[in-house]
Amino acid sequence: MKKRSTHLKRTVYCCAYLILLLIILSSCKKDKKKPDYPAGSNENINTWILDSLKRYYYWNEQLPADPNIGLSPKDFFNSVRNGADRFSYINIPNDAATVIPNNRNFGFDYVTVSDQNSTKIIGIIKLVLKDSPASRAGLKRGDYISKINGKTLTSANAQTLQEEILSSDRFSLGMAELNNNTWTDTRTIELAKGVILDQKEISKVMEINGKKIGYLYFLDFNGGLASSLGAVFSNFKNEGISNLILDLRYNSGGQVSEAAAICAMIAPNISFDKPFITYRGNKNGGTRTESIGTAATFDRTVNFNTLLQQNLGLSSVYILSTAATASASEVMINNLKPFIQVIQIGEKTRGKDEASFRIFDARNPKQVNWEMHPIIYKLFNAQGAGNYSAGIAPDVTENEINTLPLLPFGDEADPLVKVAIARITGKVAKSGISLNAKRSGGFQSGNILMDSRVQSAQRSMVITHR
Repeated sequence: MKKRSTHLKRTVYCCAYLILLLIILSSCKKDKKKPDYPAGSNENINTWILDSLKRYYYWNEQLPADPNIGLSPKDFFNSVRNGADRFSYINIPNDAATVIPNNRNFGFDYVTVSDQNSTKIIGIIKLVLKDSPASRAGLKRGDYISKINGKTLTSANAQTLQEEILSSDRFSLGMAELNNNTWTDTRTIELAKGVILDQKEISKVMEINGKKIGYLYFLDFNGGLASSLGAVFSNFKNEGISNLILDLRYNSGGQVSEAAAICAMIAPNISFDKPFITYRGNKNGGTRTESIGTAATFDRTVNFNTLLQQNLGLSSVYILSTAATASASEVMINNLKPFIQVIQIGEKTRGKDEASFRIFDARNPKQVNWEMHPIIYKLFNAQGAGNYSAGIAPDVTENEINTLPLLPFGDEADPLVKVAIARITGKVAKSGISLNAKRSGGFQSGNILMDSRVQSAQRSMVITHR
């Protein structure tokens, strides 16, 4: 009886111990559960940001172990960004306070340069958007700027005055002309922000020395671009062009799907299943190769058979580039190479060999208004070539700013177009000989002090899908 009693006590003790252990473990689990932060608080938003980055971010394994989630969302995002990450960003759509501004709302881009032979500093209009405040004020490519907000441009204030433009809703430009090697101030114009619609392409067919040459310029790879270019490529095909000059000098990129669709209208022997692009992500995303057909039709704005009907089947393409050529434009250059000979003319590109897609709070109800575009993939072409973070170097180096005045896009005397035509027709272009050189004592471009288009390209992103 005594043994039975002892055994019973031991059983009771064991049960009590197990119950106590379960209570302790349960308590520990509750302690480890993430705190329930109030919706809209920095902690709540930053927890969502961090959880998203842990899943998608290319450098997710290098995220800080214990970041400060009490920071403002933008500061928090920047605090956890990898040191090798040059392009990821976060903002609230339609909230100007969270969006990095650029010149687009005014409708122009310009470069500030110094004279090789003097201390003269001048701004040169590179680009004027159609139906914009700049175009309505009469600005055109090649115009000269001497003053911004009444202040004469100098090497010391070139960047500061650009920042004044970006922080303003309205500002003034003092215009100038160069006649007989003398600069004269001409007029002052006021520009205010406006709504800018998508820009229409510029295209033409040139017949030079028996060669039919197509020329095509467009500003970005917005959704629906390839579909809108259908008529242009049909015209090129009907005209029987033998060569194409693709002007991407100021194109800072956009959608991979649009780049793939345009490639499908240029290169020979295209079929839906031909590999086009490889995405390499983190351990969660892995590596995947996408065909040109899948990539081109992902956004459902084009029919692949229609693209094939408009296909030019060219053996080579001439692509014009500058330091503002970025993102999906670089995808065009790099990913066309397995299909076709690419002759690149101009300057080294920006160097965006990475891609992102939009990450937003899809919960219902939505708790976070911020949206992210973190780097998610490294990009490679069908042959595995990529790693162009330092930019893609041209086959023929030519700087358009060395030849002034800047001419309209597609003009046969434009230095980049001129080199392409010379290559196509077999006539050697005298690269580097500028109109300036013929002006004794005239303005000759020296150092570039500020380039608003290049700065805008710095903030562009290759956009793909999940």
